[in-house]
Amino acid sequence: MTRRALVLGIGSPIVSDDAIGIRVAERIRSLNLEGVDVKEVSSSGLDLIELMLDYDTVVIVDAIITSENPLGTVLLLDERDFASSVHGANPHDVNIATTIELGRRLQPDRMPKWVAFVAVEVADTWTISYNMTPEVERAIPEAVERVVEIVKRGNQS
Repeated sequence: MTRRALVLGIGSPIVSDDAIGIRVAERIRSLNLEGVDVKEVSSSGLDLIELMLDYDTVVIVDAIITSENPLGTVLLLDERDFASSVHGANPHDVNIATTIELGRRLQPDRMPKWVAFVAVEVADTWTISYNMTPEVERAIPEAVERVVEIVKRGNQS
């Protein structure tokens, strides 16, 4: 049985800007969107395969540091955008593109048809704090809006 959509917030709620994925996921959960499940995790890589099974659409929300955008910039990405990254947050883990590809090879009928990413450009992913950089904090409403647009579009396909 496939469910429509999963919003997967990745990060740590106690590490400054790294909390952005969790905070956006919390806001999405509060909207009670029909056909949308919301989960928060602090891991990435291969651990995500099991979480994504049996969904049509998955939206991953996470912090990103590209140093190419102003703090708080909300980026819409797909798995191809991560193909050249070496690993996830853990240097012993694989990147998200490899995770999705492996999941599709292992469980082709159960992996989502569409995986989208809403990433927010951040600066501080090491300070233990419940406070995010002000620019990143201000990006939450836009990130929530982008996630809602994606799940609504995915649910219409």
